[in-house]
Amino acid sequence: MNNRIRFEELIEYIEEHLTEKIDYNELAKILAVSEQSMQRIFVFITDMSLSEYIRKRRLSKAYEELKNSNVKIMDLAIKYQYESETPFARSFKKLFNMNPSECRKSDVEFIQFPVYKFNQIDIPFKYSYKIKEIDEIQLYGYRVPHSKTKQDFLFRIRELYQNLKYKGLFEKIVKSGMYGITFRKNDNTEIYYVGCKEKLENSEPVKIIAGQYAVFDCRGANQSDIVPLIHNIYSQFAISTNLNIDLNYCFEHYEKNENCYLYIHINE
Repeated sequence: MNNRIRFEELIEYIEEHLTEKIDYNELAKILAVSEQSMQRIFVFITDMSLSEYIRKRRLSKAYEELKNSNVKIMDLAIKYQYESETPFARSFKKLFNMNPSECRKSDVEFIQFPVYKFNQIDIPFKYSYKIKEIDEIQLYGYRVPHSKTKQDFLFRIRELYQNLKYKGLFEKIVKSGMYGITFRKNDNTEIYYVGCKEKLENSEPVKIIAGQYAVFDCRGANQSDIVPLIHNIYSQFAISTNLNIDLNYCFEHYEKNENCYLYIHINE
């Protein structure tokens, strides 16, 4: 069996047993090596110890449950394999710089240490995001033509922006407050619109759907800032979170300070 496949099976095993005592010997069997070798391999691939990875994944899950439910902290501690609330709170504070009760009451960003993936792109092994409820937003935009491949789709998005700049429309969109909307239709066709709340020449109406969204700070407004983040959210974050992420709908909101926020729709 391919070594990469074996390691992915090991990661999957860990994820499926986060609420149980994890037998390191079983993990070693998956890699077909000794327990000691398995732990060395894990450090070499992920740059962290196996125990640290498991601890971060458990606490990451606990963080979401604290923010999204009324579960008792004691019950959460027991669920994620702590003997009592005290060591759980100590470990939680060491990782997140706040104790569980502070986390529940505060309006701080969610912090997640996601499932390890080989294909993560240039993003630190941590996600910070907020949950926001938004109303429907009426926009007017310009659509990227249908593309057969992802590479062609990204090329056409760049081409659309260049055409808007050439026609003098891009500056007007930015001034009004720019949005980019990506969604997948039932036939699996991917659609992209760029637009704003102001109706400009030859633009067509498009709406941002109301609902709950996970909001990520892209730390920039270029494709090189946004595309890797989208890739990692869809390939890594979506399988790490308890949230019911909608993989078919997201939008970007560009601010005048040249920063972008990515909104990922959450299904009810």
